[in-house]
Amino acid sequence: MSPATYDELRVMPLFASLDDPTLAATYHRMQRLSFRPGQHIIFEGDQPPGLFLVVRGRVRLSCIASDGREQVLAMIGPGENFNPVPIFDGRPNPATARAMSPVVCLMLPRDDLLALMRQHPDLALAMLSEMAGQLRELVSLVEDLAFRSVRARVVRRLLAEAAEGAAELTHQELAEHVGTVREIVGRALRQLAEEGLVQLKRGRVIVLDPERLREAADA
Repeated sequence: MSPATYDELRVMPLFASLDDPTLAATYHRMQRLSFRPGQHIIFEGDQPPGLFLVVRGRVRLSCIASDGREQVLAMIGPGENFNPVPIFDGRPNPATARAMSPVVCLMLPRDDLLALMRQHPDLALAMLSEMAGQLRELVSLVEDLAFRSVRARVVRRLLAEAAEGAAELTHQELAEHVGTVREIVGRALRQLAEEGLVQLKRGRVIVLDPERLREAADA
């Protein structure tokens, strides 16, 4: 493990509003960790080591049912953080985190974070704001699973994942995101391709008509 660099903390949205003394106090308690693609960072049900912040790479958060089915909760990218909930309620991790690419994280141990929040109220407010944003995302996920068709969920996920017209997702990963199986996702993607909205490639979906795709998301 190597320490965090000051610049890595300064560009994190969580710390953007903090003054220099608060940032310096946080900096000295951070640890810098690296993970290989496919490597697990934390496991659902384990005790939390601390708060993780992604510097580079992508991390998948998911829950696994007793029958082995996986529901993806979020994809975490640079500048974002994960696993704050068990730090505050003292219970085990609610989700598993796995590196989807080479990942570099900063980790702030639980006891250090709690001590810093007692000393620096602005950090406590920043953490509350971050958790509120994550709660809204989970509410949106529940809304999708409860009220939207598989096709609409696939479209919304494609729009969320697409970068410069491409979503770097396999059919299996897309199925895990939208709470269904690979075959149904494949059927929905083929239908979208036939309508000229997307182009399918191995491990990628090219968005051809974003405006019409957004209309399909609301249909």
